Amino acid sequence: MIKRTLCFETPAYLSTKNEQLVINYPNNESPQKSVPIEDIGFVVLEHAQNYN
Repeated sequence: MIKRTLCFETPAYLSTKNEQLVINYPNNESPQKSVPIEDIGFVVLEHAQNYN
């Protein structure tokens, strides 16, 4: 099976639940999404967020 590559270029909150990667975006920019962890090959985080 071909594994998926997930690329995040905007801020996102990532968590896990029931063997799924759950993706939430701040300010409800998009609806919540989930991806089975067994389908993920790579996760790329390209957003440089500053924490103050």
